[in-house]
Amino acid sequence: MKTRKLVLIIADVLLLAVCIIQFAVSAHDTTKYFSLKDKPDAMEIVTPTEVINLYKEGDDWFIGEKKYPASISMVDSYIDAISNIRALDKVGNISSANNEEKYELTDGKKITVTAKLGDKVLRKVEIGKTAVSSSQCYATIDGGKDIYLVSGGINDTFDTSVAAARTTIVLNLESSDITTVAIKDIAADKSWSVSRLGSGDDLAWNVSGAEDGYELDSGAAAIWLNSFASLSTRDWYAEDAEVEGTKVVTAKITCAYKDITVEFYAIPKANENNIQQYYGTCSETPYRFKVNESTVKQYLKSLDELSK
Repeated sequence: MKTRKLVLIIADVLLLAVCIIQFAVSAHDTTKYFSLKDKPDAMEIVTPTEVINLYKEGDDWFIGEKKYPASISMVDSYIDAISNIRALDKVGNISSANNEEKYELTDGKKITVTAKLGDKVLRKVEIGKTAVSSSQCYATIDGGKDIYLVSGGINDTFDTSVAAARTTIVLNLESSDITTVAIKDIAADKSWSVSRLGSGDDLAWNVSGAEDGYELDSGAAAIWLNSFASLSTRDWYAEDAEVEGTKVVTAKITCAYKDITVEFYAIPKANENNIQQYYGTCSETPYRFKVNESTVKQYLKSLDELSK
């Protein structure tokens, strides 16, 4: 037999073996996909500790009766997790009480997620015990009795809370719309402001509270004014939280002809070795929030730091 013919025969045999293996694997593939075509406009997440109601109004998402603004990135992660579920295998049936206990699909242990579009329920998932792999768990889907081994970390995604679902954004302004920032440094007992009018070649700057002969560095001033466009928090305080503090700075930001007031307070330290902690208030939200010292220092910059 010629070498070329022998090579072709061997190649055909190998190809046939690969096809047989692929067919065998696909024949035993138990993976099932649960996908949603529509996007929900409301979600209820019931955890063992709290109920999280999310709903959409316009382009924004809110949480509960308090109407906390929700984190868009968190909402997107919830929607993605509920819309694309990959069930690796069916492991049992919920009709057995033993299975409910075994897979922790009982009240007080499970997480129930319901996604709606208007009055229509798009999906309901009950999430139970985490599997051997932390990215897998056991769940029932859409009211079915079957218990599936689900992959993709849906258990971690919905092991959440109202605090985690809230946005961390306090202010998100257009920097170009900011025309004036007025600062009152309480400790130094000083008040001053920087304003800009016009744009391009017609841009003009005005400073109040400066000493005679002061010259403003317009580049540094522009960077400083623009920095007030965004303000984020590490965490929000509960409405009933008792927080004491001494006011250190008040800032009035004029943006698109609207005045916004931000105030920061120093929280008393238990001892001198502790890091100074601060909380803030803003006229754009009724909720107090935690801020880093670096943020407070940005508000406490002196006019000398903006001079030529």
